[in-house]
Amino acid sequence: MRHPSVAFALVSLCGAVASCGVDLQDVPGRACDDTHPCREGRSCIDSRCFAPDELDAGFDGGANDAGASDAGPSDAGPRDSGLPDAGGIDAGRQPVWQQKVHGFTSTTVDTACTLDIDPGQGNRVLATIASAADTRDTATANVEQPSRLPGVAYGHLRGRLTLPAPVQLRGPASFLTLAAPNGSAWIRLAFDAQGRLLVQSDAQTLASSAMSETFPRDGGYGAGDYVFDVAWTRGGARQVTVNGVLLANSPIGAGGSTTPPASLRVGIGEYGGDAGTGWAVTLSGWQLADDPAVPLEAVP
Repeated sequence: MRHPSVAFALVSLCGAVASCGVDLQDVPGRACDDTHPCREGRSCIDSRCFAPDELDAGFDGGANDAGASDAGPSDAGPRDSGLPDAGGIDAGRQPVWQQKVHGFTSTTVDTACTLDIDPGQGNRVLATIASAADTRDTATANVEQPSRLPGVAYGHLRGRLTLPAPVQLRGPASFLTLAAPNGSAWIRLAFDAQGRLLVQSDAQTLASSAMSETFPRDGGYGAGDYVFDVAWTRGGARQVTVNGVLLANSPIGAGGSTTPPASLRVGIGEYGGDAGTGWAVTLSGWQLADDPAVPLEAVP
């Protein structure tokens, strides 16, 4: 049985059966509104929190330098601090959603799962499946705001997945899904029973027909960090890159939905089961853009 709840950037969720509040440390540029005001000393300007010294420093919204390439680490230092660069992309050319800035609007956590969202680490998501007893276990942080999601013509997402142990599954286990209103996947990132990366787009999303590709990796996907980059253009191609290596640039067929995606789910959306011990993933630095002219921030 699922227990949906609301979890903006202001809340840290500490498991399926308990939650614990945190003393929010506003990062520069955190989203704000009348319901979610900035902390004392900061002002809500254009729906984002700023302190006077951040404005004086020329902070422009938390993106990377305009000249940065789409791959490779940022030259501004570690991203885990949640602190954005000064002097980045022009404010009119930002991603529609950034994990560390906008956070999430809800969560879905099954009873045998836990989900932790850490505002102090850029709204980092830790999703855990306690056991392999239920193949429908889910632990996701969700974005359900149309204005924060791409349209039907183009999309681009990038972020980091951290695995604490090698992937060993009995069936598919997804870790990110951009979904249509009916639940069909525009983009689903998962691992299959053979430990391969699985990238899927269901029928009547990107095209009239489904697209499903698997990508093995020498030695499998072991413990460590993986940066995924997926871009797509209606009538063009779907491009998949992992750790800066292009895996596919696959043509997208004709047709497709005229209704844009309705939700982004970050965490374990489905779990095919491992040898009986459960599974955990950490996701950080994820971003979405709906315009090819908008560079996404580099994820080291």
